Amino acid sequence: MATCSDGKASESCSCAGFLLSNLPDDVLVEILCRVTDRKHLTRLKSVCKSWSNLITDACVPKISASSPPQGFIYFVKKARNGKPNNIDYFPCPMTPGVEPGPHEFVKSYSSLLPFQPTRNDFLDCCNGLLLFVEGCTLQYYVCNPMTKHCVAIPRGSMLENIVFASLAFDPSRSPHYRVVCFDYSLSSPPVRLHVFSSETGNWSMHETPFGYSFKNCKVVKRCIYLDGALYCISTSKHLVCFDLNRGNSRAIRLPQWKRLDPDGFGCAGPSRGRLCYSDLIGTTFYIWFLEDHCKNDRWTLIHSISVDYLGKQQHQLDRITISRFGKISALRPFALHPASDVIFFGTPRVMLSYHLQDRRFKLIYRAREDRQILLGQLLVFPYTPCLVNLKHFG
Repeated sequence: MATCSDGKASESCSCAGFLLSNLPDDVLVEILCRVTDRKHLTRLKSVCKSWSNLITDACVPKISASSPPQGFIYFVKKARNGKPNNIDYFPCPMTPGVEPGPHEFVKSYSSLLPFQPTRNDFLDCCNGLLLFVEGCTLQYYVCNPMTKHCVAIPRGSMLENIVFASLAFDPSRSPHYRVVCFDYSLSSPPVRLHVFSSETGNWSMHETPFGYSFKNCKVVKRCIYLDGALYCISTSKHLVCFDLNRGNSRAIRLPQWKRLDPDGFGCAGPSRGRLCYSDLIGTTFYIWFLEDHCKNDRWTLIHSISVDYLGKQQHQLDRITISRFGKISALRPFALHPASDVIFFGTPRVMLSYHLQDRRFKLIYRAREDRQILLGQLLVFPYTPCLVNLKHFG
């Protein structure tokens, strides 16, 4: 039976041990993974040390591999003045269990930071962790709203020319994360990546060949992390892959790139372990996945959706939603469900889900009358709670 640090925990642990002492660890893991409320699972870590270790080492990777998004972080655009105002959050009604409201979620991370974050201070959200930078000091912070942890990242040298930064984190593979800063201070390749590892507590610098001139294209300041690589969309209709493990980079042509809107962007994201891309061509949405990730340029079409079909489904929505929907031609792909065949579409004021298999159509979010979703295909971040504890760096 596991030992505990205090009397109260010892009593709880003894009771749990008496009831569950005959259960093998794999069965106990299955039971614990069925706790749908992540806050309750966090509390169960305090029962005893063996439960804490089991939840951290076995439950977290298992849950993370199939966890649906609990909500979405997005950039707010005030309809009155047309200027970006702040970041906000809305829960995902598709996900069962207890979900925090917008104010509760924003407060959960704002209270952890030593400063009041603005829109420009929020950099990334990756599998439950949030990345911020205090603009006036260039101090980076990583937050976990679920565990109420916030750590200051040790300052690195030569970070003055950073264009943007992203998180690389997958709790189903490792409890450690990386903060990746992109340095384009050089007028020509290579690109410098400054990488902080939570495992080592140190910064390292890598130079990677970019593959084409940075003068003729720009990359979007939003990355997708999957299987050790960061992916971002470029204005030249490439998906740029930065392989953090091998230390190289590669530019992959987007599917049907000659037919894509030269001034617009689609949506890239992980779905069921595959890297997918969705975009609008004419009056049809297409969804592809990239085979073997960054090993070849082959895209495979997995689904297409007619805008006309989506327009015919508007009768399922209430009158207020239809009034704020806007033109059906304004629909854009916003995000991909990481664990099921669902894509999220939207207009500046409405977000919808669409199930690829049975073609179900559902309202996810309707913005207030004075608000709009800014650049939904690039600046909507799915949020999935994570139970990984963050360690502080001395």
